[in-house]
Amino acid sequence: MLLVRALRVQGASLHLTGDAAAALARYTKVMALAEDPATSGRLEDPRAAEAVASAYWGWVDAAQYVAGIPVRELFRVLDAADRWLAASGHRDWRASILLQRALVHRMLGEAEAAVAAAEEALAVAVQHPGAPGFTLNGIRYQLGDILQEAGRAAEAAPLYQAVLDDPDAIPWDQRVAHQGLARCALAVGDRGTARQEARAAVLLAESLGDVALCTSLNVLAEACRADGDLAAAWQAVTRHLEAAGRIGGHDRPYHAARMAADVALDRADLAEARRLMADLAEHAAALDADTGRTIYAGETAQRRRRLAELTDTRIRGDT
Repeated sequence: MLLVRALRVQGASLHLTGDAAAALARYTKVMALAEDPATSGRLEDPRAAEAVASAYWGWVDAAQYVAGIPVRELFRVLDAADRWLAASGHRDWRASILLQRALVHRMLGEAEAAVAAAEEALAVAVQHPGAPGFTLNGIRYQLGDILQEAGRAAEAAPLYQAVLDDPDAIPWDQRVAHQGLARCALAVGDRGTARQEARAAVLLAESLGDVALCTSLNVLAEACRADGDLAAAWQAVTRHLEAAGRIGGHDRPYHAARMAADVALDRADLAEARRLMADLAEHAAALDADTGRTIYAGETAQRRRRLAELTDTRIRGDT
């Protein structure tokens, strides 16, 4: 059916340009057609089936950037995707659904479940390399990120290196692999390698849009902070804030404001830190409401305490 293919292409294009809400609407229409008995029978063509499968995992991806959707609700869509893949005879396409499960667990702070789902996704992708959805390299670096965040950098590094060793790896995947290696280097205290890898990631991100810039600049700021170069770190967070502002929503702006607040506090720029703290609290409240947790509020509170300590120290020094 041409309609589902057109809607899926529109959804992907809208998501890439930052309009996640509009992308969600297109994906929702595709999913409704797939689940309606009056139209589902006309979606057996492989291209139509691929468009439907892509709509399911695209919906979950886009929903992460639309305020007001509880994160745990994403599992219901993934369950529906699994049912559709089984009914349509395409269970060999499950790698992307499994990876999305891993990413949702990651957002919820469920590290063990995230690792297990991502490892299963990689195993399915290796077994069925021609399936639509996330590429093998994409799954490699996502599993690497999940392992790295779980404190398992030694297991993550070979996955990132495998991406860079692939002569057919696309720039986006190469960028994320460099980011991952930067974080792995930071985990073992290799600050020089961390900055080198982070700079390589930012160079690749320059032509890949604001979403890419946000994550790469965040890693560069982290590497510069670790190296004690607060001027370079501030340059990175300033660009990060600008890119996150263009994307909108709460997720990207939160992470940009969090890193910027850290650098402002490192520099003892209390006025800038106070301004950033207000933005951080606003985004944290929205994200906690969506996840049903208080992790973002907790991170904000940690920075407020640090700001209060610096303020008290300055007051005592002035008296």
